Amino acid sequence: MIRAQCRQEEFRAGEPCCVEINLVVDRDLTAGDCVEFQFPNSWLLEKGPSHPRVLQSADPAGKHHVAVAAPETPASFDLTISKRNLFYPAGPARHGRLVTAKVHAGRIPAGSPILIRYANTCAPYVAETEALWLRVNGQAPEAAPRLITRAGEHVRWRVIVPSCCRPGESFEVLVVSLDRFDNASSSVFPDEKLVRSDGAPVADKLRLVGSLRVPASIQEPGVYRFRFGGAVSNAVMVDARARKVYWGDIHIHSKLSHDGQGAEPYGYAREISGLDFAGLADHFQALGPVGYRVLSESAEKANVPGVFVTIPGDERNPGELTGHHNVYFRDMPMLERNQAIQQPGAALPANSFTRLHELDPAEVMLVPHHTGISFYDLLKQGIGNAVDWDACDDRGLRPVMEIYSHHGQSECYAPQHLLAYEYNRMRNPERRTNTSVPGPYYAQDYWMAGKRIGVIGSSDEHSGQGGRSHGGVAAVFAGELTRSGVFDALRSKRCYATTGERILLEFSVDGLEMGMSGQRAPGDRLEITLRVWGTDMLLRVEILRHRFGVDQGFLPVLSTAPHPESCDIVLSLTEVMQAPCMYYARIVQQPLAWPGMAWTSPVWIDLPDPA
Repeated sequence: MIRAQCRQEEFRAGEPCCVEINLVVDRDLTAGDCVEFQFPNSWLLEKGPSHPRVLQSADPAGKHHVAVAAPETPASFDLTISKRNLFYPAGPARHGRLVTAKVHAGRIPAGSPILIRYANTCAPYVAETEALWLRVNGQAPEAAPRLITRAGEHVRWRVIVPSCCRPGESFEVLVVSLDRFDNASSSVFPDEKLVRSDGAPVADKLRLVGSLRVPASIQEPGVYRFRFGGAVSNAVMVDARARKVYWGDIHIHSKLSHDGQGAEPYGYAREISGLDFAGLADHFQALGPVGYRVLSESAEKANVPGVFVTIPGDERNPGELTGHHNVYFRDMPMLERNQAIQQPGAALPANSFTRLHELDPAEVMLVPHHTGISFYDLLKQGIGNAVDWDACDDRGLRPVMEIYSHHGQSECYAPQHLLAYEYNRMRNPERRTNTSVPGPYYAQDYWMAGKRIGVIGSSDEHSGQGGRSHGGVAAVFAGELTRSGVFDALRSKRCYATTGERILLEFSVDGLEMGMSGQRAPGDRLEITLRVWGTDMLLRVEILRHRFGVDQGFLPVLSTAPHPESCDIVLSLTEVMQAPCMYYARIVQQPLAWPGMAWTSPVWIDLPDPA
């Protein structure tokens, strides 16, 4: 029998700490016997997904020092620290570190305490409960020691409402108190009130810790917002005719990825970010059979049609396509039939793309992300991790692309942009900078080359915290909140992207809505309408056009800032059809230092087919 327990089970997110585990074994341990342990990834990354903590056993005063001792005996241990993927040892290990302590000399009598110590470190910044993996001569303890990370104090509020509802329809206002790491905070608020933006009271004497859902309904048509604790919600349109807009993040990494953390990503997406749909896109190389089983089971458990939907998928980056891609499936059986199991030392498995490109585009889609990025030295890496769209025929498997994630914007080559790869992650705890690759690797370039691609935002979040502000989210216009409903909306390009704020948009060109194509004759008048309901003051609202065979790039046919300043604007203009063309809208809102943005999927206008 083996018993193990943390001396201190609870830790505060991001704060300095020392972890000590008491271990007792019911048999003697002698030379050659082995104690192995591995902390979860959340305890092994430095400040973000790029850099692991450097565990060491040589300097007790140094950072991230690990030690094993039997303090009541003269026995000693030899320690080794090796890379290991916790869920799939055959897969890659960026953060995973296995500590092996072998009894070097002496005897540890049965029942004599053994102390495992992890000192001069800090608690994870994600608040969750994880288990320490521990073995003594290959045997697990009765119960794995638990490591509980508690959220910090309140820093800011977030108030989230559905974007559309019918008059009199019941809905919920989600109020979340966030700490400095975007965990639902530990602060207690005993007496708060929620009011509508028009001053109508909704509820008072509200008590909350972390988050609270408050029921509401609105009888009169219009656009409303809610106020709580000085924060204002996104806009809700009350209209019996309004199309349903659902919000999601389908590029979330969790502890299943070799460079990720997050034990309850779907819980965070639904209860903290208030998303309608979400999808884990963990790296296939790190999954293996156990990882795929956990991936599938967690998605099925969280999937509640009409309430919260999970989209099956993973990230597998087929080399033929260049750059990075996620793959998504219409349903779970499709994912289970097309798992990509990486064998140790083998080339990419046959079902990475060789199999995928044989599948029906109605059942599977590939979504490229950070399409113009390089993580390394461009002089040594050619086009870096950029996506050359014409490198391989995708047979229509790529209907949309991520135009924004926490890495930055992929709309156009603009290395001085406030949201460029060079700057966007500098605002994260890890402060990492990457490089924008010059060349035709961005949404505008693909569109000018004739690719009819819609856009979404997704976070590429490696902390399991999808849907955060500035991470990236997708808005879809779907007839129903189901896997098929969301999947079909994405395939049809009935979607748009934001940096994480729920900026509500309506955009049409002569009655054609986002993602649609139509035909108009030369000289026809094109009536263009854009309606915006932001979550902060609008800085710049633009409608951009490209005429194929005429223009060298994209030109704004309308560019304005609301005066007086406002969160809302309605714009319209008339264009005369001259050549095949396309239009899309781009929105920028405060704060200027880290603006919120939105991009619509385009509308394409062709000339009539020859008689």
